[in-house]
Amino acid sequence: MQAARAVSELTHYDPDAGDACVLWCLAIRHAVLTGVLDGRIGLQHLGADRRELWARRLDAAEKSQPSDFRNNGWVVEALQAAWSAITTTPVPQGDPAEGVLRVDHLRQALDAAVRGGGDTDTIPAIAGGLLGAAYWASAVPADWRRILHGWPGMRTRDLMELAAAIIRRITSDGLTSATAVTNWV
Repeated sequence: MQAARAVSELTHYDPDAGDACVLWCLAIRHAVLTGVLDGRIGLQHLGADRRELWARRLDAAEKSQPSDFRNNGWVVEALQAAWSAITTTPVPQGDPAEGVLRVDHLRQALDAAVRGGGDTDTIPAIAGGLLGAAYWASAVPADWRRILHGWPGMRTRDLMELAAAIIRRITSDGLTSATAVTNWV
């Protein structure tokens, strides 16, 4: 939680932005550990005066479409638009014989995030972080993975190797993920 707020404050020194980052980082952690998408998992880590506000914001996202959040350059509405894309996109009932997989939810929800309009790179990036944590890289369509790029000169395999090296460093140094991120920043 401290690392999420610290990173948030580098560019967005605002309690709403810090809360949004805490909620999303804890949701991602939960998704990695359990495969479950839960945007509310971090509510108990916010101040008592902020919990109800964020519960209402998440409720609004779940009852709306991503396009309803027109001020999505604001961190709160960006998170709401991303959560809306995830929660309003039905999770396909897996039927491998028919070529339908539960992980198709990632592609479909990202499509909804983009089609919501507005900040069409940030909203899918926010949604994709959580969806990817739950469904992992194999849920990303192969044609998307082939064109993935990151830092100049790095391709998909390079990014995967970098992530593995970070994980090895964290575990070999006995660092917690929060300490590793704070040290990195």
